[in-house]
Amino acid sequence: MLPPEMFIVAGPPGAGKSSVFPLRSFADRVFNADDRAAELNAGSYRDIPIHIRNKVTQEFERFVRDSIAAGRSFALETTLRSCITFEQAKLAGSVGFSVLMIYVALDSFDRHLERVRRRALVGGHAASESTLRRIYESSLRNLPAALNPAESSIEAVRIFDNSTFQTVPKLALETQGFGACLVTRGCFPKVTQTACRSFSKGIRPSTWQDLSKEAANNPQRER
Repeated sequence: MLPPEMFIVAGPPGAGKSSVFPLRSFADRVFNADDRAAELNAGSYRDIPIHIRNKVTQEFERFVRDSIAAGRSFALETTLRSCITFEQAKLAGSVGFSVLMIYVALDSFDRHLERVRRRALVGGHAASESTLRRIYESSLRNLPAALNPAESSIEAVRIFDNSTFQTVPKLALETQGFGACLVTRGCFPKVTQTACRSFSKGIRPSTWQDLSKEAANNPQRER
C-alpha cells in the first residue's frame, strides 16, 4: 500500500503556481489560502481585512493537522515566506507521509511584480511592491532549506522556471532520494541559482557553478 502524500506547490507571488500547477491535480483534499480568503471576502481578492486573513491562517493550519491525523493525502499552496511549511512537512513525514514539493519562480523580481499587477487588473489578488518584495526575498531565502531533507523532511523537490508567459514552465532542477541532485533540462533560473548557492550537499558535480555550467552545455540532457 502506497503511503499518503503531502504535495506542496510553492513560489513567490506572481510565479503562476495556481495556473500551471492547480492543487486538484495532486490530491482531492486541497487548501489555497488566497481562494479561501476571497471566499470569505464576498468573492473579492481585493482589500481583504486582517481578521479574515487571520481566520484563514487558522483554518489552513487546522486543515494540515487534520489531514495528517487522518492519514489522507493532501495538497497546499504556499509562498514559502516562512518555515511553517517545513514544520508541517516534518510532522507529516514522522507519521509516514511522502512529502513532495514543486517550486515555481520567474527570472527576476520585476517579472514577478509585472505578473501580479497584470493579475490585479482582472480582479486577482495583489499587494504593494514593498510587501511583494519582502515575500519574494523570504521565499528565495527559505528555498535552500527545502532542498535539504534534514532541515525540511521534503523527499523530492522540482524547481520550475515559468518566466516565459503562457508557455510550459521549464524544469530546471530536481532532487530525489533525500537530497541527491539531478540535472534536468536547460539552464537554472538566475534567481534560484543565487538562492541555492549555499546548498551543496548531494550535488554532483561538487559545486553549484559546475552544475550550472553542465546544464548550459547540455541543454537537452537528462540523467
